[in-house]
Amino acid sequence: MQGGLKQGLRVSRVVACLLLLWVAGANIGVAGPTALPQRVVVLEYSFLDAVVAAGVSPVGIADDKKPGRILPAIRRQLGDYQSVGLRGQPDLETIASLKPDLIIADTRRHQGIYTALQNIAPTLLLLSYGAEYQALLDDARVIGKALGRTAQMDAQLAAHQQRMSQFATRLRSDEQLLFAVVSARGMAVHGRPAFASGVLHRLGLSIALPAGSQQPYVRVSLEQLAAMNPDWLFIGDYNAAQGGADILRRWQQHPLWPFLKLSRKQQLLNVDPNSWSLARGIYGAEQIAQDLLATSLARSN
Repeated sequence: MQGGLKQGLRVSRVVACLLLLWVAGANIGVAGPTALPQRVVVLEYSFLDAVVAAGVSPVGIADDKKPGRILPAIRRQLGDYQSVGLRGQPDLETIASLKPDLIIADTRRHQGIYTALQNIAPTLLLLSYGAEYQALLDDARVIGKALGRTAQMDAQLAAHQQRMSQFATRLRSDEQLLFAVVSARGMAVHGRPAFASGVLHRLGLSIALPAGSQQPYVRVSLEQLAAMNPDWLFIGDYNAAQGGADILRRWQQHPLWPFLKLSRKQQLLNVDPNSWSLARGIYGAEQIAQDLLATSLARSN
């Protein structure tokens, strides 16, 4: 019941925002494309993915003050933009200075500042953090509608599905995969609702998941990893630039490590957490597929 209530509130807020955009255009007496948002601020990478896919370059991005986190395929399509700070704590003053006519914010991260954002500009509140792959694609369609670019977004999503189907035919599915991120805080595997898991499932691959968990992100010990015992472990290391998190190095010295299938098969692979975890959109999903095709999971011709 609680989950249904939250979903209902989320949908209601989306509808309310779309109505607000329509009313705003009507009130100023402007019809057609000129009434549509021109200056967009996005507070999550998945929203950036969707806005760029719709053919719009935002004026403000919560890029965590790390522009390198934006995927190259997206960066190539961006014009000049202003960083509005951290995704978890965006700078409201900077956002206001950009005079946006649409802000796209995250349900979980930005619920507490929703009113403040609404006072700056109409704010579309959608779920990004912890959202499932298909839900993110559905929300991309909502974003396309809010931007007045429904046809372009529908075409992008259709082309994406076609590419993903093609990727799937080129991958074998006889082994179990697991994606996890590591940092100084330990290892967190990405569970069933997580973006990367949804992408792997869309590609027809089998996923080793934490038993009984429905959480998107689950912190695990070595013993819990051994219980899942994946054939492949794909690791996104947020400390890679600083020499890498030491948790895996410690685990690899443990007597249990050689008994893991991924260890025996030597199928531990480092991947970019920006693609596999942060991007959460069309471009991220297709980069995951490309990464998989560069491994022995690719079918031989």
